[in-house]
Amino acid sequence: MAALVDATTALIVEQGMTMSVREIARRAGVNHGLVHTYFGSKEALLEATFRAINDRAGDELDADGFPPADLAFRRDGELAKATARALLDLADDPFPSHPVLPAWRRALATTNPDSTDHELNERILIATTLALGWSLFGEHFGRILEVDPEARRSIEQRVVETIAEIGGLPDARRVRQQPDES
Repeated sequence: MAALVDATTALIVEQGMTMSVREIARRAGVNHGLVHTYFGSKEALLEATFRAINDRAGDELDADGFPPADLAFRRDGELAKATARALLDLADDPFPSHPVLPAWRRALATTNPDSTDHELNERILIATTLALGWSLFGEHFGRILEVDPEARRSIEQRVVETIAEIGGLPDARRVRQQPDES
């Protein structure tokens, strides 16, 4: 089951939602009949895949409910890329709820008790959009501008620090310093 979910995740990130059950099974190294045995349908496998992506993101929250400032970059941008692909390719949002945003909002409200609902939402929305956007487009525009890898890492660290500042994240030092290889 895990191999099928991992293969589906990789295919979503690489090519979007247009994949066959046979292609998923081939990527997972299993017989395509196992998709139906374990999940019942391709749609159920996709639901399990989005649930797994959500769960991995939720697992990154600290004890107070804050996400790491570089969450959108982890696992080679899996969360950002899968979200973007799904929102572009599917009629229905596969992420109608998400463990990170509500937990982050509660944590931010605790550390900023005088903030209004609008201010909390604004901070999270700006920080999240910056994180997802950088994860999706930072490399592309860096190539166009011919930014060398060392300078790009420095810029990315600045982006992460800005996300932490805007999003009220307590400790930007806990973010990764090197590209995630997982």
